[in-house]
Amino acid sequence: MAREKQQHIPDDERSSAPTRPSRRSTPERSAYGIIPERMIAGVPARIMRPRLVFIASLTALVLFGLVMVYSASSVEALQETGNSYYYLIKQGIFIGIGVLACTMVALGKPYTLLGYRQGGAKTLMIFVLVLLLAVFALGSAAGGARRWINLFGIFTLQPSELAKPVIILLAADIFAAYFEERSMNGMQTIKQLGIMLGLPLLLIIIEPDTGSTIIIVLTVVVMAFLSGYSLRMLGMLIAAAALAFVVFVLIEPYRLTRFMVSLDPWADPFGTGYQATLAIMAFASGGVWGRGIGNSTMKYSYLPEAHNDFILAIIGEELGLVGTTVLIVLFLVMLWSAAEIARQSPHLSGKLVAIGVAIIFGVQFFVNALGILGITPMTGKTLPFISYGGSSIIASLISAGLVLRVSIESHSASPYAIKRSRFQVHEGVARDASDYIERDAVGAAGASTSQRTRGFDVVEGRARTARSSRSAERASRSQRVSQHSGERRAYKRINLSHDASARLRQSSQGPRRRDVRHEGGSRGRS
Repeated sequence: MAREKQQHIPDDERSSAPTRPSRRSTPERSAYGIIPERMIAGVPARIMRPRLVFIASLTALVLFGLVMVYSASSVEALQETGNSYYYLIKQGIFIGIGVLACTMVALGKPYTLLGYRQGGAKTLMIFVLVLLLAVFALGSAAGGARRWINLFGIFTLQPSELAKPVIILLAADIFAAYFEERSMNGMQTIKQLGIMLGLPLLLIIIEPDTGSTIIIVLTVVVMAFLSGYSLRMLGMLIAAAALAFVVFVLIEPYRLTRFMVSLDPWADPFGTGYQATLAIMAFASGGVWGRGIGNSTMKYSYLPEAHNDFILAIIGEELGLVGTTVLIVLFLVMLWSAAEIARQSPHLSGKLVAIGVAIIFGVQFFVNALGILGITPMTGKTLPFISYGGSSIIASLISAGLVLRVSIESHSASPYAIKRSRFQVHEGVARDASDYIERDAVGAAGASTSQRTRGFDVVEGRARTARSSRSAERASRSQRVSQHSGERRAYKRINLSHDASARLRQSSQGPRRRDVRHEGGSRGRS
């Protein structure tokens, strides 16, 4: 009848009739698309909410930074190149490369495959070490430091920026191996930290790049604390790092000068304190509401590096206290969402990767902000996602991609999903009731009544071949039979077979009788 009814349906109505989706439909035929279905469909709200907040705040920061780079650099670009959009175009290209790299990291291989034990981060670190060594041979000097590699006059690469996400991956994997998986002991952990983290830090501080060294060390120390290291050990490490910092400040005159400027920038306002005083004046002239975007005075060749290290001073001048506060709040929202993503991760390595990225963003942001305000010495580090710079924006977006990768794996890589993924089905032998009686009951079933049927078993681990499965099954059965035979010899258990007469107690197996005396006499009791 259903077939006859279907034949009477007109062709136009049949084409518009709803059809039941096939279970074998490919992801390309999905109504939501491949990427949205992978990232949104079926994801719990507790995981999706911080992910969306992170993406939204990250997008807002990048777009806001692009606008402020144009506003702070238009005058200088017009004077130097004749094109006021010069730095805007270059920053847009850098952002495009960074977004592509962020997408590849977020939707690519799991972050666990980039760890130290899998060799991914080790390969990346070797590449970064080669770049750090190339700085001393091919690097260009600026501001008394040699930190950059000039790539054919098109792009200036700073390897210390690329080292940050790699060091976070390495540190997270090493700490997880020691505290969570127990695959490393204490000496192995210290050795790996010394080699994989100490060597790049030594090359970075020799450049010299004190700002990057401080940021990386503080990030690794906080990651070590969150992973489980004691406060006593970390206190000793911080004390040693502070002593080394004091030594580095004293042996280099320019570091000592920057430290003295942070104490009193007005002591030499036209000399060593020139940039610091102009940055303070820019904030002061902005007031509460600012002078408006594009109306800055300090960007007219008064404040050097206005679109780079001191872009926060231009933001304070053009947007005032309110705009600067909104920027800080937006940045704190991004850090909060990254911390929530870290909290939702089921693995210690994922938690440390996400929280390590949040820490390194926060430390670099406040190191730059406090340096511009004259509270701490100026280190020459950029404002993440805001300042102009190819290496900075690309490395920051790669780090953001790691956070998104952790968020994506927080749903698919739960402990239960991992345990289910290890289940494999292999061919075996299904056992009947007599087998279970032989294994679990007090007796052994007769071989003549045991009927075997083909079936399968679900085991945890890799799938075995049919031959190895049958061999293992026979060996396990033989071991059980011999074990229960020994138990029957030792305890003389009753054979509970399918024969009802065999289960009846014989007269020779009857209970013994004994006399029990009572107050009223004696009687036999069974």
